[in-house]
Amino acid sequence: MSPAAGRSGSLPRVSVGSLARDVRRPVGRAVDARARVLENPAVAAVVALTVLAAILRFYRLGHQGFWFDEANTAADVHLSPGAMLGLLPRNETTPPLFYCIAWVWARVFGFGEVGLRSLPALAGVATVPLAYALGVKLISRRAGVTAAALTACNPFLIWYSQEFRPYELLVLLSGASLLAFLYAKDDPTPGRLAAWVIVAGLALAAHYYALLVVVPEALWLIAVHRRRRSVMIAFAIVGLCGLALLPLAVSQNHTGNASWIAPIPLGPRLDQIFPQFLIGFQAPAQEVLERVADVIVIIALVLLAVRSDRLERRGALTAGAFVASGLAINLVLVAVGIDDLITRNVLALWLPAALLVAGGLGARRAGLVGILAAVVLCAIGIVATVGVALDRNFQRPDWRAVASVLGDRPAPGVDARMILVQHYRDLLPLSLYVHGLRFDRGIEAARVSEFDVVSIRAPRVALCWWGAACNLTGSTMQRTYAIPGFHVLWRRRALQFTVTRLVSPTPVLVTRRTVSRALTTTTLRLDELLVQR
Repeated sequence: MSPAAGRSGSLPRVSVGSLARDVRRPVGRAVDARARVLENPAVAAVVALTVLAAILRFYRLGHQGFWFDEANTAADVHLSPGAMLGLLPRNETTPPLFYCIAWVWARVFGFGEVGLRSLPALAGVATVPLAYALGVKLISRRAGVTAAALTACNPFLIWYSQEFRPYELLVLLSGASLLAFLYAKDDPTPGRLAAWVIVAGLALAAHYYALLVVVPEALWLIAVHRRRRSVMIAFAIVGLCGLALLPLAVSQNHTGNASWIAPIPLGPRLDQIFPQFLIGFQAPAQEVLERVADVIVIIALVLLAVRSDRLERRGALTAGAFVASGLAINLVLVAVGIDDLITRNVLALWLPAALLVAGGLGARRAGLVGILAAVVLCAIGIVATVGVALDRNFQRPDWRAVASVLGDRPAPGVDARMILVQHYRDLLPLSLYVHGLRFDRGIEAARVSEFDVVSIRAPRVALCWWGAACNLTGSTMQRTYAIPGFHVLWRRRALQFTVTRLVSPTPVLVTRRTVSRALTTTTLRLDELLVQR
């Protein structure tokens, strides 16, 4: 190499050591950044709580089979996108966003219970850091950690994190819209307003009852920044999103899929919201745990009143205002004839309610009392969650067990069998697990030689999830069925069900009237009976 090689235009000399140092420097900075994050006690606590939330939501995710509503959604996502969306007005009572996401999700993670339910489970896990962010923005860092803990351990959220329906996505997106609103309210820059418009629109597209949070947000923004043109535009766009969903909502309402709610007295439905928000649908020593949880909420409100500072109190009461306004909007809807008020439909209010409680328990001057009360409330949630997980009576009816007893096809030598399911809305869940099962809703009579009766058996419980076995059971199980030509071959227990098989040596013409006369525990309905050949 010539002496000129080191002059201008030549490549600089780089030693191996300096190169290694240059490579290590950004890596080291990244490691240091992560270390600083984990050294922050609040952030470290939220990371641990998020891991706990994942364990509680993903553990035994496929332990329960699909119940009726889940079966509807699971069947829909098997279809083409056009066919699925075309069935929404007839089969569903919620907007299309969840189903569109689920359609893609199923093709990546599978159509089984774990694959499909992992979508709401992931939404439930993501709600934990969101609760922390809301608490920090609205109240304080300590209140944010408390809110994250209550979210991670709440049995009601855990239940819907393990159900293939849009309710947990409703919690996540309505909470995200609240966070975006808080930032936009403080400083309505175009970027912050755009973020609120996007998230609020997605929340409405996930569930109509996101309006319980989105409407107060929109009105609040208008009230505070009514002179800003950008705020008016954001308000109008969110309003248009709601109006765009109105035709679908009207068509779904005409199908009557949610018509079972209104006949239930409003008082008991309202009474169930508070205890179900706290401890879910059922728990071991339920009355004791519920009373303890009630006391903790009272303690939280007292601490908020006497131990919080002005900023903490204002933030917590802001969250409480969203709860009050959301319930008021729902009662107005009931008054005008739109009565879908049950606890799961007001889930958008759960995070604001948790922030109100966290504002008291997480107040800076709440001291050890606030910490211990929060720990006890989280422990109650875990006990309730585990208790339900260990008791089949309080879980979703598991039709997989019925399918295993029935078998995919009629027994050898049987041309056709009739299946009767008592005390259940539809045969749809069973069709997911008995392959080739087809509905014939026009059945009046059929010639069969096998007759299978499926009955739900579980103790009836007052405070019970609407679709669980403990809320679906009828009166005492009927043990004999006087159907001419048939005799009982066997009777088997299958988790929350009892399956009775009657057989005839030769095919017998069985009519709907014949079956109805043989029943003493229920009246035969059109969708309880089918024939499989």
